[in-house]
Amino acid sequence: MNTMQKGRRFTIHLIALTTVLALVMAVSAVPVQAAPKPYRVGFNAWIGFIAFFIAQQKGFFKDEGLDVQGKSFSAPGDGLKPLLSGDLDASLTTADSVLTVLDKAPGQLKVVYVIDTSSGADAILAKKDIADLKSIKGHKVAATLGQCNQLLLDKALEKAGLVEKDIQLVNMNPDDAGAAFAAGKIDVAVTWEPWITKASGSTGHVVFSSKETPNLILDVVAVSKMAAQKKAAETRSFLKGMNKGYEFLQSHQDEAVAIAAKALEQKPDEIKAMLPKVTLYGPKENPQVMNGPATDATAQVAKFFKEKKVNETLVDVSKLYDASFLK
Repeated sequence: MNTMQKGRRFTIHLIALTTVLALVMAVSAVPVQAAPKPYRVGFNAWIGFIAFFIAQQKGFFKDEGLDVQGKSFSAPGDGLKPLLSGDLDASLTTADSVLTVLDKAPGQLKVVYVIDTSSGADAILAKKDIADLKSIKGHKVAATLGQCNQLLLDKALEKAGLVEKDIQLVNMNPDDAGAAFAAGKIDVAVTWEPWITKASGSTGHVVFSSKETPNLILDVVAVSKMAAQKKAAETRSFLKGMNKGYEFLQSHQDEAVAIAAKALEQKPDEIKAMLPKVTLYGPKENPQVMNGPATDATAQVAKFFKEKKVNETLVDVSKLYDASFLK
């Protein structure tokens, strides 16, 4: 091999080595994206959770570094037991459901976000021949005993100058009550969406609703004391995703409605009819609501639960709401 051939081969090797080094450096310069952290969330089919459905569908949680794994439950309180046991990291639930758990497990749950308040999405439906609220006297009324919709009923009775002894109270959960009312099996039902939209007009009408009791029925994000400590960063990221879902709804309502319709297995027109019946709370409203109206309303519920012997104790709600995760 002559000198020219040796020099040429050396040059080729040098170019190849330089190319490999350049590729290695280029690959090294690309930031390695951390794998999304798992975050397990319980929820039920409720129009107020529209921001959650949007954030999942649009990838807002992934943008915040989370792999949100949703688990659906039939009722808002069903996710709280697995939340306490550590099988969930957060639960979309109702403030009153949280109170029933805190009665037996004081200090073990906290509310880190107020999602919405029912502003007509919970109501008392009556047959058309029952003209008004006072006219429910003597009729069978289906309500869930020891739950917040019984408190809604009591507020309605108080307004009408009636008491529970003036009606025939039947214990029935909101979905069963709505279905029974729609089927003509009962005259009056304390129920929620989507039954209010389905049954109003054709079968009956609303004689009282949660619109008349602001913040009495609240939907919230609850976390356990353990998760609040061990997954504080993930919880903050989750709430940022929720806020993005809320903001998307404000500017892209048609697409947001379509997402909710798919998640709730309803028609878009039904979703549009339901939305005005909840007051959604976003990042600006949350600290204000948590530090005043929510605490006051939840204290009313705690008192009601103690009086009705749903809870053995008067649950202290003074430290229930924690807005620090919004920062």
